[in-house]
Amino acid sequence: MPQPHPDRTVATRFSGPMAVLVTLGRPLLAFHLEMYRRDLASAVFPRDERSPAITGPSPERIAFIGSIAVAGMGVLSHGMTTSSQVASRVAHSRGRGLTWSELTSPVLTARTAVTMSSLSAEGASAAVVFLGIADVLSATSPSAWERDLRLLVGRIRQEAGEECAVVFAAIPPMAQFRPIPPLASRLITGQVDRLNAVTERLSRELIGVDHVDFPLAALADMTVRDLFSWSTLHRRWAEIVAPRVHAALIGVDARRRVAHR
Repeated sequence: MPQPHPDRTVATRFSGPMAVLVTLGRPLLAFHLEMYRRDLASAVFPRDERSPAITGPSPERIAFIGSIAVAGMGVLSHGMTTSSQVASRVAHSRGRGLTWSELTSPVLTARTAVTMSSLSAEGASAAVVFLGIADVLSATSPSAWERDLRLLVGRIRQEAGEECAVVFAAIPPMAQFRPIPPLASRLITGQVDRLNAVTERLSRELIGVDHVDFPLAALADMTVRDLFSWSTLHRRWAEIVAPRVHAALIGVDARRRVAHR
């Protein structure tokens, strides 16, 4: 299982001005975490039954692990969630059947995920991870984030096999989802950037691991008549993640061919 190791870049970033701001701003982040929990209590979530299977030849499997993108905040149907739309696009582009699992909670953190008894990743060729929102608001440090992501990759591959690809979706620009005061916006954005930088670096270091940036260019499309469109968020997020999952699965195919020579 991959283990955390010291990283000077993370250490330097964590000891810089933003780290001081995060330390001083913990009460403010805690306030916004509570506001997020209140938003969740009144938010729309899918009401129908999950149908995590697409028929087709040579079916393969994907494990989704994450918060709002998997739970489906803001949409009424599971077919509209980011995870379901990624699965549908991947099945179509691969020309194969697909089944998938979903481990989700709107407040799921990386630390909580790695302590779960199972990630439901058995048989998965790829795991797609949408985590970080609750970690940002919990003031998770870059070093703790790195530790937990490395452990998560290890846990996934314990269940699914060493060839399993892992695709991390970047933490979205949460401060732009609703109006918040400038100080809180700066604090949350700084946290998002710090944790995303760690994930991006890990994707370069670890074999079979990828990191997908959030589609910032699509943010303008996510507001309709001054209201944030969750359905647009899920669709545009899926559009950017699905091709990378497809590419990751091609990499898995290649690694399996080499392993079985």
